[in-house]
Amino acid sequence: MLMKEQSHNSRRGKMRRSPINKDVDDAPLNKNRSLSPEWLKILSKRILKGDSWDEKESFLTSSISVLKKAVEDISLVVVTGPDGEVTYASEEYIQTMQFDQEEIVGKSYFDRIDVNTMNVTDCTVLTTAIKEGYDIKVESRHQKKNGSLAVLETAVFPLVHSGMRFANLILHQDITPLKEAEETIKELVTVDVLTGLKNRKQFELDLQKMITSYQSLSKSAAVLFIDLDRFKYYNDTLGHFTGDKLIEEISKELVLFENSQVSVYRYGGDEFTILMRNEPEREAVESVARKVLARFQKPFLVLDNELFITATVGISLYPETGVASTPLVQQSEIAMQHAKERGKNHYQVYETSLRTKRDERLRIEKRLRKATENQQFQLYYQPQVDLKENKVVGFEALLRWNDEKLGDVSPGVFIPIAEDSGLIFPIGDWVLEQACYQAKQWYDKGFSTRMGINISPKQFQRPDFVGKVKNIIEKTGVNPSLLDLEITENDLLYNRDECFKTLKRLKDIGIQISIDDFGTGYSSLSYLRRFPIDTLKIDQSFIREVIENTNDQAIVTSIIQLAHNMNMRVIAEGVETAEMVMFLNERNCDEMQGFLYSKALPADNVMDFVNEKEPTAVLHS
Repeated sequence: MLMKEQSHNSRRGKMRRSPINKDVDDAPLNKNRSLSPEWLKILSKRILKGDSWDEKESFLTSSISVLKKAVEDISLVVVTGPDGEVTYASEEYIQTMQFDQEEIVGKSYFDRIDVNTMNVTDCTVLTTAIKEGYDIKVESRHQKKNGSLAVLETAVFPLVHSGMRFANLILHQDITPLKEAEETIKELVTVDVLTGLKNRKQFELDLQKMITSYQSLSKSAAVLFIDLDRFKYYNDTLGHFTGDKLIEEISKELVLFENSQVSVYRYGGDEFTILMRNEPEREAVESVARKVLARFQKPFLVLDNELFITATVGISLYPETGVASTPLVQQSEIAMQHAKERGKNHYQVYETSLRTKRDERLRIEKRLRKATENQQFQLYYQPQVDLKENKVVGFEALLRWNDEKLGDVSPGVFIPIAEDSGLIFPIGDWVLEQACYQAKQWYDKGFSTRMGINISPKQFQRPDFVGKVKNIIEKTGVNPSLLDLEITENDLLYNRDECFKTLKRLKDIGIQISIDDFGTGYSSLSYLRRFPIDTLKIDQSFIREVIENTNDQAIVTSIIQLAHNMNMRVIAEGVETAEMVMFLNERNCDEMQGFLYSKALPADNVMDFVNEKEPTAVLHS
C-alpha cells in the first residue's frame, strides 16, 4: 500500500498545476459545505488577472466543477427549461425521489409536485416562477416512486444569458424528517394521550378558526360542554387506573357522534366538549345532547365491572348567545353548572339569566370561605320524639348560616356549594365537633339524649374519617353511645367493601348509624342486609302527602315493615299534623320529628322548651 501511495503521489507531482488550479483544488468549504467568502474573492481576482485565456478557461472550468460539487453536496439540484422540462437532475435528487434518471430527465418537473397536499399559494407561486422566471423560495411536496411524499424547501433561480432566460436552477433541501417531527410534536400537543381524542388546545384552535371563518357568513354553530357526574367518586374510591379506563370507555362512545360537522374533544379530567358546525338548528343541537345523555343510561364495562355514571351537558349557541370563543365556552360551562344544580343528568341551553345565578353563586362561595375561616356558623337542634313513650329521645343537629351581607342562607343553597368547593371538609369537622360538645354538656346536666349528626358523602369517604371521629370523641369527652351519624343511602352503593369496614369500625366504637332520606336514592335491599345500620329515616317527601296520597301510604308502610323485619328503628321526618301521627302510630313507626312538635332550636332554648312542652299533649291533641 505504501508503494502504491508513493507512486500515485509521484504521478501527481508530474502534473502541471497553475496557481489558479491550485487555488481551486484547495478551495476551502464551510461547515455547511458552502464556499467561503474569502475564496470567492480569490476567484474574482484570478478571473480578472489571469495570465492568459487558457488559464482563465481552465480556472472557470475548475471553478464550475467545484461550485457544482459544493452545491450538490448541500442541495438536491434540478435544472429545467422555461417550460418546466427537466434537463438535469442531481444523483441526490434522483435517489431521494427513488426514480431512475430516464424517469426524471426529459419529463415535466410539475409531474413530481403533489398539488393536493401543497399549500395552494406555494403551489401557484412555484409554478409561475418556473414558467415566468423569477427567484422564489417555497415549501414544496414531491411524490416519490413508492407513493410517499418528500417535503422539500425549494428555491428557484432563473438562468439568463444575453437578456434571455434559457433555464431554471432549482435547489432543494429535504426537510421531510423535520416536518415529520413537527407533526409528531403537534399531535402530542393537540391530542389527548389517554383517549386519542383531540384535546382542549385543539378545541380552542378549532373554535377560533370556525368563528373567524363564520364572521362573514350567516352560519350558526354550537358548543356542548359535557361534565361527568360523580366521576371523582369513582376515581377516588376505585383508583385512578379504573378511572382512566372509565374515561377511555366513555371516549369510545362519544367519538361515535363525530362526523364532518361534529367534533368531539377531551377538554380535561372528566370534561368533554362537542363542536357542532355549519348551521345546526337548535333542535338538532338539543337532540345530540339528549342522545349523549341517553348513552349514559347504560353501564360502562370497565375491568369486568359494570359502572353506572351519568353526565350533565351545557350548551352555548353561535351567534345567538355569543360571538367570541371565550364567552361561548364560559356560557356552556355556566349552563352545565346550572343543569347540575337542578339535579344533574340533564342538559341546559345558556340563557342570560344563568350568568346572574352563577355570579350569585360565586358571591356566596366567597362569603362562605370567610365564614368557614372564622367559624361563623350556628347549630340548631330539632327534637326527635318516641311515639310510644311520648318523650324526646334525640336531636338532629342542623347547620345554620347567617351572613352579615347575605343574611340567612338556606342549607339547600350553601351546602352544595361547600361540597363542590371542598369547604365541606372543614365545615363538616366543625359541625361534628360542636355537636359532640353539645351532647356532652347536656349529658353532664342530666339530659341524656341521642345526637344525630349529618355526615357529608365526601366526609364519609375520606380514609381518615374514623380516625377523625375518634379524635373528636376523645377531645370532647362525649360518650360514643350518644352519637347517631346520619349518612345517605347512595353513599353505601359504591366501594361497598370500604363502606362496610368504615361502618364496622364506627359500630365498634359504640356509635349508632342512621340512613337519612331513605327511599329517595338508588335503594338496594342488599346493603340493608349487609351493613350494620340501626335506623331508617323516612324522607319528608313521603310524609308530606301521606294522608291524601295512597302511593306514599304504601311506601311508608313498606319501609316501616322492612325496617322492623330487619330489627331497625324508623324515624319519620317532616311530621306536621296530628293525622300524620295517627297514621304513623297505626303502622307502628318508632319516632318522628317535625314542626308539629318543634322546629329546630338554638342550643340555649332546647332544655327549657323540652321541659315545658310535653310531647303527649302535642301529639295527641
